[in-house]
Amino acid sequence: MRGKDNVILERRFISRGSTIIRQGDDGTAAYLIQSGSVRVFTSDEQGREVDLAKLGAGQIFGEMALVFDAPRTANVQAIGDCNLVVITRETFRQKLVKSDPTVRAIVEMLARRIIDTNNTIINRKKTVEELVETTGSVYQNVLQALPRHQKRTFENAVQPKLQEFLTAVRQFGERFRDEG
Repeated sequence: MRGKDNVILERRFISRGSTIIRQGDDGTAAYLIQSGSVRVFTSDEQGREVDLAKLGAGQIFGEMALVFDAPRTANVQAIGDCNLVVITRETFRQKLVKSDPTVRAIVEMLARRIIDTNNTIINRKKTVEELVETTGSVYQNVLQALPRHQKRTFENAVQPKLQEFLTAVRQFGERFRDEG
């Protein structure tokens, strides 16, 4: 596949059930899904699998490897046969270097926030109050990221159900704290 600047991007076929990325491995590329779907998941402290996302055609995974030289933070497995476009860190950097310095700074800042949020969600669900706090943070992050014209609709659709959920979680915590 030829992108802008006539860079030829590698394609890969991945069969259903294959592991594409393993948590903890070094990463130097991201993948654009041309067809098929993948499951993104990690393991919690007890070794249980925690699903993070299901992605399909037109979506990208492994993008943190384009910005940071750090181990992979999740596993990715093909749910069905997939055709992927490989975007290497070097290709990404070549394109980023040609962009405005402000754009480069924003990309790095957004990547750091995503990592922080993922770590918060995965690692902080130890107490009921931490779950409530994390849920509130995720809600606020999503709300802030929405275009202005969608915010009110999102609030009206999600806020009542979110409050109901948080009330139930708090009641659960109080009930079992009193019994403990």
